[in-house]
Amino acid sequence: MAKTIAPRSIHPVATRQNPMLTSKNRMKLGVFGLNVDSGCAITLAPERHMADDWAGNLEVAKLADRSGMEALIPVGRWRGFGGDGNTHGVNYETYTWAAAIAAVTDQIGVVTTSHVATIHPLVAAKQATTVDHVSGGRFGLNIVCGWFGPEMGMFGAPMMEHDTRYEHADEWLAVTKTAWNQEGFFDYAGKFFNVAQGFAEPKPLNRPVLINAGGSPRGMRFCAEHCDVAFLIMNQADEDTMRRQVKGYRDLAKNEFGRDIQVWCYAYVVQRDTAEEANAYLNYYVNEMGDDPACDLVTKELGIQTGIFTPEQAQAFRFHFKAGWAGVPLVGTPEMIVEQFEKYSDIGLDGIALTWLDYKSGIKDFVSGVLPLMEKAGLREAYRPGSEAKAAE
Repeated sequence: MAKTIAPRSIHPVATRQNPMLTSKNRMKLGVFGLNVDSGCAITLAPERHMADDWAGNLEVAKLADRSGMEALIPVGRWRGFGGDGNTHGVNYETYTWAAAIAAVTDQIGVVTTSHVATIHPLVAAKQATTVDHVSGGRFGLNIVCGWFGPEMGMFGAPMMEHDTRYEHADEWLAVTKTAWNQEGFFDYAGKFFNVAQGFAEPKPLNRPVLINAGGSPRGMRFCAEHCDVAFLIMNQADEDTMRRQVKGYRDLAKNEFGRDIQVWCYAYVVQRDTAEEANAYLNYYVNEMGDDPACDLVTKELGIQTGIFTPEQAQAFRFHFKAGWAGVPLVGTPEMIVEQFEKYSDIGLDGIALTWLDYKSGIKDFVSGVLPLMEKAGLREAYRPGSEAKAAE
């Protein structure tokens, strides 16, 4: 007969909540890709973000935290994309990155991006709980099934067929949630995982916020069934198409699984005093300094390995891949950028995670120039440090 242990009578109490779930702002904001070289830009511009500038990571994270933003979301990456700059080749591992960031921030949601094929779910559950405790309950988990074949090959296993990856992710998440929720020992027997007398203590302080960027039909079902936030690649579709895309995700979650879900996307920000200056700078780092060999590999992999793009569509999106990983553009003066935020809010988006070519100067200009105008437009409330602690009491 299997032994069991009595649950602990006292668990630590969460001192914070993840604002991705609790924020009342019409347009939530995050910072995306701070942990990888070049962020989301595929360029050789010398002022591009350098991930191994740890002091720079901390500077950006703390400013995002102090300004009231809701999320810090890293990119899950293990190798670069070649080209002259080997975009993303220098990167920080996301669980340890999140733990360190959590220790020096106060209110912002701190997210880990985890490839399910690279880590056992019991290990992931334990690491996630550790970050959640470090943060006081602000943890989020971005679940990635893996699409970059050479990257997944580093771990000694062939790339699974597309839909099979999501079957694997279903089981991975089932084991992870069991570790988070079940007291004492547990067993799990599945197609991909077998756990005998699994055990995990302590438990997370709060239920971790779950995120996924599934764009294929199978990926959308996984996200709608399990996750709190759908992270979409929206790019340059017309507004009606974007609106249908957002509504389709929400309807799938509600009608098929009885769940409400947030919909976010990500954007590249080019903020200048005039529209002409902004567009000239965008042209400089994309067309004049863009890393075309790396972009070739990215668009090819996305077209071949997922249901999001055909190879032809991927080629059409080359400019926006180099500009900011095919995110939506927020380009122009602060006033123009706020108008664009209003458009995306009207389309139905709950939040946008931001990238810049130079994160340190970019976020400073954004906080001083754009955030006050977003508050005036009713997109966000002015952030008062300490208010999140009172809300958690």
